[in-house]
Amino acid sequence: MREEPGAADAEWVKRMRALARQDAEEMVPRPDFPVFGVSSPRLEPAALAAYEQVNGAWTAVTLAYGAWDAAPGPYVAVKSALADPELATALAGAPGHGPEAGLLRAIDAESDRLAASTGVDEDEPAGPPRYSREELPAGAALVARHGTVWAARLDHPGDRTAEVTVTITGRGAGPEQVRLFPVSDLRPLFEARNEILGRLAERQRREPPPRLEPAEGVAAFRALAEFDLDGHARIRASARPGGRLLRQPANWGRLRSALWQRAVSEQQRLAGTSKGAADDVVTSVMNHLGHLAEQATWFSADARLRAAAIDETLRHAVLGEAVPSLPAQQAWERYWSDHMGRALRMDRGSSAFAEMESRRALTDGWLAAWTAWTRRA
Repeated sequence: MREEPGAADAEWVKRMRALARQDAEEMVPRPDFPVFGVSSPRLEPAALAAYEQVNGAWTAVTLAYGAWDAAPGPYVAVKSALADPELATALAGAPGHGPEAGLLRAIDAESDRLAASTGVDEDEPAGPPRYSREELPAGAALVARHGTVWAARLDHPGDRTAEVTVTITGRGAGPEQVRLFPVSDLRPLFEARNEILGRLAERQRREPPPRLEPAEGVAAFRALAEFDLDGHARIRASARPGGRLLRQPANWGRLRSALWQRAVSEQQRLAGTSKGAADDVVTSVMNHLGHLAEQATWFSADARLRAAAIDETLRHAVLGEAVPSLPAQQAWERYWSDHMGRALRMDRGSSAFAEMESRRALTDGWLAAWTAWTRRA
């Protein structure tokens, strides 16, 4: 049954706006490096789109101009990032770390943002990205164009060139139209960000839930598992040198949530347990398969073994069957139980070295049990 938003949704938006004010306070004093915004063309609303911190210090701020939920644009974002000359020198010439790769990842991020905020999936442009060096109103830059999106990295962003790297991304307004200015007060932009996110979230909460193909029992778990594993594969691909930035399909989060909740409901029905206990089972199963995808090379390399491992893991967890991989299933249960209790033990003064050794031993035992299973499967 679809739930209509009401007082609970209004209260949630109210909390979002209160959080905006709290976050804005944390932005004062402003980041200790130049932050640039768009002076022209005049695009509204203007908001802080993203920010990054390392050990409590601001390292990057992205300001966005134009409607976040308008697919054609115009929309322009400016990322001001604290420069790291040592890192840049270390990565110079390394595959996937040049300026061209950085611009392509910025273009991918823009397509991902559009999908998340509008539900529109853009087709991959037919041709490769085009790169050129250009003199723009914002300054000399390397420019990449790919389909309807472009990105530009400025050579000399303002007077303090050694401190900041500036990347501009846009659609619906060309790089030759964009002029920048130094932004001195981020507070209103931070508040605008949370207002926009609140409206987007409120709109999404009013939309009907995604429609799923019918599935019950183990099949409901398998649908969630394949969805999650596909996401894992794309994340790993994007992390490789030269890899494209992960681009999630539109409504990816809502679809995953629907698949997850259905698996929880099926576990409740089959086991006659509480929703919390059922959610714990789903969490353990999805982490088990995700760890296999990350740490067991055979899982990705051998389709037959992968399918068998998924099937046995689901039948054991959901139906309680004594599958051939039972030693590996039990080894995972020991690992996961230890993992869930680790934070409490650390709070009680457990040695970090002892915890690390315990985790290594449990991981090795779990992987060894699966390796032994592959010889018999």
